Amino acid sequence: MRHVDLERLTLIAIGDLTETFEDTDHLRECAACAQELRALRDVAALGRETRHERHLQSPSESVWERIAAETGQDGEPAATPPPVVPSPTRRRPGPRLLAVAAAAAVLGAGGAVAVNLAAMPRPLPEPAEQVIARADLDRLPSAPQSADGEARVVRTGDRVVLRLRMDGMPAPEGLYQIWLYDGADTMIPLGVLTGGQADVAVPDSIDLADYPIVDVSAQRLGQQEHGVSMLQGNLT
Repeated sequence: MRHVDLERLTLIAIGDLTETFEDTDHLRECAACAQELRALRDVAALGRETRHERHLQSPSESVWERIAAETGQDGEPAATPPPVVPSPTRRRPGPRLLAVAAAAAVLGAGGAVAVNLAAMPRPLPEPAEQVIARADLDRLPSAPQSADGEARVVRTGDRVVLRLRMDGMPAPEGLYQIWLYDGADTMIPLGVLTGGQADVAVPDSIDLADYPIVDVSAQRLGQQEHGVSMLQGNLT
């Protein structure tokens, strides 16, 4: 099958030549030529739209001055390059060439977005956690055989947190309380353990070297003094 000449298709697409009956019959039977004519007509339509936009009236100086006042710029309008009118090429474009051109246009737009995003201020990264100390919590006689746990003291930014996990313990009749213990006669309550885990803040006034033992106790509701120890472990 002899295809319609590319130059003839181009003239038909831009309206400088009228299809003959032979052209119409061929385009009805030849999908390649019909697709190419549609592509050339799209390019011609784009060119006509671009020509029309080229004759738009330029904004007045007062408009640029108001834009500059709103945006804090120097008031000089940026030079706008003249639009490029696509023109048909002598080479038969075909679907693959058109797809490549479309992809290049998308990449160009993506590049502009990337540049704009790069210029935007980026949020500061979250501070990394630093494990200061840790302890394996051992079961005490009052706890079930399956009970165990782990505690870690973590520094995040300017905060120090005791992060505790407890397993194998039944739901309390009251609550489970977390303490720091000096091993002699002083215990400091830090917070309540709910759902088998907790993050409780360690006050800056507490020196972990003086209170190296983590204690988990069973407490009655409203009980202020230390209850019954269930788990304990030494921070290292």
